[in-house]
Amino acid sequence: MIADVNSASKKMRSTSKMKKLIIICISVISLMIISCEGTKTAEEYFTAAEVERNAKNIKASLESLDNLINHYPEHLLSPQAQYLMGDIYMNDLRDFDNAISSYTKVVENFSGSSHASKALFMIGYFYANPTYGETDLEKASSYYNLFLEKFPDHELTPSVQFEIDNLGRDINEIPVLKHIAS
Repeated sequence: MIADVNSASKKMRSTSKMKKLIIICISVISLMIISCEGTKTAEEYFTAAEVERNAKNIKASLESLDNLINHYPEHLLSPQAQYLMGDIYMNDLRDFDNAISSYTKVVENFSGSSHASKALFMIGYFYANPTYGETDLEKASSYYNLFLEKFPDHELTPSVQFEIDNLGRDINEIPVLKHIAS
């Protein structure tokens, strides 16, 4: 009888361990399925961001771009997504501090991309122009000179040089632009 009790006890422990193992396996598989369903492709995030921006759902657009960058930091769309965030902050939200921050991330995190040069130009442009807040001509000059150093043959180089040559000058003081101010 004692042998029967011991045998039954072993079977119960074995069955209990098996049930725990099955529960653990089901839990792990469920988590894997749930996490896979929540992640879109980089292209899907980017498209969603564009659709949301066009629908004036700016917060949702920024979230999609942020998700793209966080889930796919090495993807070819990531530098474009980070740059687009800067553009959204600048043009849609008029939030120049976050625009500069977004453009800075392009320069720092995606320095080899084609968007890094445009982002560096935009940072200098923000600091040079009072339209976007308080000017800081020293910072503007620094970013513009960094642009010339890093991208001497870029298509924006003449524009950057023009900006440097006219930093701090009123539009009426620049002969080429006098007709605009008149």
